Amino acid sequence: MNRRILLLALMAGSTIRVRAQVDVLTANYDNNRTNANLNEGLLNTNNVNRTQFGKLYAYPVDGQVYAQPLYVHALNMPGKGTLNVLYVATMHNSVYAFDADAANGTAPLWQVNLGSTVDPASFNLPGAAPYIDILHEIGILSTPVIDRAGNTIYVVNETLAGGNAAFFLHALDLATGSEKLNGPVEIQATVPGSGWGGTGDAVDGQLPLLAAGHIQRPGLLLANGSIYAGFGSHGDYAPWHGWIVAYNAADLPQQTAVFNTTPSTAGAAIWQGGRGLAADPAGSVYCSTGNGNYDGVMSWGQTVLRLTPTLDIADWFTPAEYAAWTEDDMDFGSNGPILVPGTNFLIAGGKAGLVALIDRTNMGGQPLDTDALQFFQAVPNSQFAIFNAALWNRPDGPVLYIWGDDDVLREFQMQNGIFNTSPVASNSSVPNALPFSGMTVSSNAFVPGSGIYWATTVSNGTLPAAGTLHAFDAMNVSQELWNSDVQGTRDTLGSFTKFANPTVVNGKVYVPTDSKQVTVYGLLPVPGVTAVVSAASFTSSAIAPGELVTIFGNSIGPSAPVGLVLQSGKVETSLTGLTVGFDGTLAPLLYATAGQINAVVPFAVAGRSTTLMQVSAPGGATFSATLPVSTAAPAMFVTSASGQGAILNGDLSVNSPAHPAARGSSIAIYATGAGLLSPSVADGTIVSATNLPLSVAPISVTIGGQPATVGYQGAAPGLVAGVMQINAQVPASVTPGPAVPVTISVGGTAGLNTVTMAVN
Repeated sequence: MNRRILLLALMAGSTIRVRAQVDVLTANYDNNRTNANLNEGLLNTNNVNRTQFGKLYAYPVDGQVYAQPLYVHALNMPGKGTLNVLYVATMHNSVYAFDADAANGTAPLWQVNLGSTVDPASFNLPGAAPYIDILHEIGILSTPVIDRAGNTIYVVNETLAGGNAAFFLHALDLATGSEKLNGPVEIQATVPGSGWGGTGDAVDGQLPLLAAGHIQRPGLLLANGSIYAGFGSHGDYAPWHGWIVAYNAADLPQQTAVFNTTPSTAGAAIWQGGRGLAADPAGSVYCSTGNGNYDGVMSWGQTVLRLTPTLDIADWFTPAEYAAWTEDDMDFGSNGPILVPGTNFLIAGGKAGLVALIDRTNMGGQPLDTDALQFFQAVPNSQFAIFNAALWNRPDGPVLYIWGDDDVLREFQMQNGIFNTSPVASNSSVPNALPFSGMTVSSNAFVPGSGIYWATTVSNGTLPAAGTLHAFDAMNVSQELWNSDVQGTRDTLGSFTKFANPTVVNGKVYVPTDSKQVTVYGLLPVPGVTAVVSAASFTSSAIAPGELVTIFGNSIGPSAPVGLVLQSGKVETSLTGLTVGFDGTLAPLLYATAGQINAVVPFAVAGRSTTLMQVSAPGGATFSATLPVSTAAPAMFVTSASGQGAILNGDLSVNSPAHPAARGSSIAIYATGAGLLSPSVADGTIVSATNLPLSVAPISVTIGGQPATVGYQGAAPGLVAGVMQINAQVPASVTPGPAVPVTISVGGTAGLNTVTMAVN
């Protein structure tokens, strides 16, 4: 891309940009296990409704889906181009890669099967109740994990080896599904111990991991260069223990660590309702255990554990109620630990309905409730209460969502380091027969109106049964926005899968089901505006004066694409009968088609808290939306889905790995959303190089985490007013590389995105 093409692309509102820049690479979205995607720029409380939102299609697969679907943006698929890819693992031992942006449920990009499955009925014991926790077959139960840099998805499956149950760890290529890194490897482990007394599971003082007595339920963890897999019981059929086994992520046959919760006693499974093992930035690994023996030395039932990267005990928290809870099968480990990002807080909770807020740097190391910062009854008068939770880590206090056993949905907020024990909101109008909901919070950071709490429910207490997907206002869950039953059969989900979290990303909701499909929801092709986003970052926020925005919708513009029109040195405000007004002031239009309009927000919105945007379509239809306004909404343009910034080097070449900028040299960064200019200019003006207005608010730049000297911050010459050029000097001490991060802020308002540049 040469300089001229780059500038023309900016004039068109950066239509060259590929939208998705969000990956979902692990269970619960991140190693904190928050169940939250805070980078969802399209779905919001305004457009998720029965008219605009619904079922788009379903991806058919060959078995039940318990694992959370994973998502990789802008992946190069040989022979298929660069695609956003959805990865689905099934209980029939298959892994699928699908085009995540397909217009309908198309055939997979690739599919691999990892062997025969295990019959759950084979675990039934004489005289014991039938094993019904899992129906039909056991194959891939846990959520895999993806190493984006290594182009690898790691999967654990259960299969038959020599007629016996066995677990295998696989490393599959993201683009092809082929095995790599010397995999697969059978997961086997042994620790010193006498085992569960009277069961004979230990031999000669050594306790092996018996695959026939365990399931691999928690989502996989990639941390410290290892893949960690946790194991729990088959319906508490004796003998069972809790296990974590780790393997070298770069060479699967190398086992790096083993941990057992009760090597010489009984129980203490690690299953966590499918929630992944957690990890902090220092590499510590966190898990919670179920009913079993506890002594604080070698037995760790009903305990939250902090483990070293090599799985040695570093600290722990055990409630005083551990013995009674074990007697009553009230697993404290029914919901795995949640780490509150940016803090030392850890949240734990289990079947008894109690939530513990713990300082993970000082967990107590003895069985006392007083070691918790807080311990409160979040679900009153309920059996088997907390199996899943979601956390929206808001700057005004983290919000925790819990839906207990046959209980109301509750929303608790933490402020000043402690939870308000009275819910800030609840919803008693939506029934939920089982506490097995999958759940997710999606938002565009903390932009008002962007937060949605998603949950799956079931109305029948006996599975299999039909499920329902719900969307609630995340700021107030008493307000249900939409559910999959509200339009009759149009949006039906399929059979409910317990603990299976929806994956919400890039304007779509991918929901695992028991019906051999992943059901996909999104904005429907009905006339109207669906989203207004920054034309640079493609995320929604409050709009700013002079900002280039992209308006998405259906039938909102001309059927054939139309580019900008210049008249007397200004960009026209009408294209083939289309106009966009902000409180009555018409906006310059850069590009328009039926589903997308690129426009420049008039400078006249400055000083307002909201503005009414009205689109008048060529056919006479009008569509309105009320948008929040801010003084600045800075974002940098990019030239590729990888996040390469729209940056010119000092020699006017376009920055790229093939054309890096030298340390100490000057570069030009192109952005929008900086707000007012001085002197002021008329909307739509093509800025002259001889009369350059400057940004009223100061602009700062960091490159590679280091502050860069800014030499110029103002309108970009030759482009429409609203496109900003920031001349900055690359710090001489920056570590060179092909993808050095760049950030900006305007008047103290942080930029909406981080881009990269090449530095040599």
